[in-house]
Amino acid sequence: MTPPPPGLRVIIVGGGLAGLVMGIMLDQAGIDYHILEQASRLRPLGTSISLHPVIMDLMAQLGLLEDMQKMSKPLRGISVLSANGRKMGRIDTRTNKRRHHHQAMVMSRPDLHEYLLSKIPPGKLTTGKRVIDITETQQDVTVTCMDETTYVGHIVVGADGAYSATRQIMYKKLKERGILPESDTKPLHFDKQCVVGMTSPLDPAKYPVLLDDSCEVKVLLGKDQHTSMWILPLQGNRLAWCVGGPDPHLIQNDDGDHSSHGSGSRSGRDWYPETAVEICEDVRNFKCPYGGSVMDLIESTPKGLVSKVLLEEKMYRTWYNGRVVLVGDACHKIVPFFGQGASQAILDCACLVNMFYDLTSNTTSSFTTIFQRYVDMRAETAKVASDSSREFADLIYEQGFKADVARNIVLRFTPTWLLRMITGTINSNRPNLKFLPLPKH
Repeated sequence: MTPPPPGLRVIIVGGGLAGLVMGIMLDQAGIDYHILEQASRLRPLGTSISLHPVIMDLMAQLGLLEDMQKMSKPLRGISVLSANGRKMGRIDTRTNKRRHHHQAMVMSRPDLHEYLLSKIPPGKLTTGKRVIDITETQQDVTVTCMDETTYVGHIVVGADGAYSATRQIMYKKLKERGILPESDTKPLHFDKQCVVGMTSPLDPAKYPVLLDDSCEVKVLLGKDQHTSMWILPLQGNRLAWCVGGPDPHLIQNDDGDHSSHGSGSRSGRDWYPETAVEICEDVRNFKCPYGGSVMDLIESTPKGLVSKVLLEEKMYRTWYNGRVVLVGDACHKIVPFFGQGASQAILDCACLVNMFYDLTSNTTSSFTTIFQRYVDMRAETAKVASDSSREFADLIYEQGFKADVARNIVLRFTPTWLLRMITGTINSNRPNLKFLPLPKH
């Protein structure tokens, strides 16, 4: 197999999960790269993460799976309960193992980020680098940062999330040329908000569920209100939780414009006066499925592990231009259910790195060809994942008689779209990295 052209260098913008995984893949493919991260200190947002079975073979090829399994728990199901603890139904997710040889696994997001970061060789990642411009020639591409430093490579991969600076720079230039699709000029869509947290280590004597080798998501639905709560046991005797639902402002005054316009929407504080504490008050009377009150869990959570976020989504049409290409949330922001966002980003990275490995030249035209192939291979699957995640979010969060009827039907007679999402038929063709040995099952 022909190795990539000598001297090929990739500049990755963003040191989140997608950027780190891209770096690890490139490293094992023998391709030079450098990661630029805007933050001066890497601090991943969120508390827990679920990874889809379809990416497990990729993790095995990279030599990461065994360690990731040690820091995670396999997901065996999702139980839906009323606020007072009445069982409403359950979805078994163990069919994943029969189809993909693996189950979905859940873990602490900060733990996963720290682990992936440890796999990046020294000198390959630089923090405090806010990208403000990207310029191209027929031979290379130059990334300019706010501190006036520059980085030169052959390809720029924008792995910098939903508010991607890479995308904004690329789109500005396309708009000036009059060739940016109108749909790509519109902001992210949102109509739900949530507060997420992760407790400090708890006493297994009080919460025996912490000792289980596998875990199950407990979803508590409020009665006559728009708030629900998710609870998920993690390794390290911790419980992750999420309190959320439709934004009350949109419920009270629905003007149809459910969109966010800037990077400040990461926390939601630019739009919502409610604090995380006020949102959590909505579940004060919820019965904890593990005993006591759910407020016991919230009060056992360090303030630094509580964050308020918007559940946003958008499928962009333009994923590349010239020597610049986007991955993950930068080109398809997916509502975060069942790890589809992170898993789809990892699949993007695998697809691109395989194509980089096959490159025979460093010309702009050669990159344009493989970038279009990348979009052709990934866009449809990413859209199905996005649609399925949104449908499940609506199923859980919507209130009222019709929503209750829909939930009862789903929980008793699981529909095809949900089976596709849970069992992974949307990704039935498990990808692999062509430059590494195939995993053994």
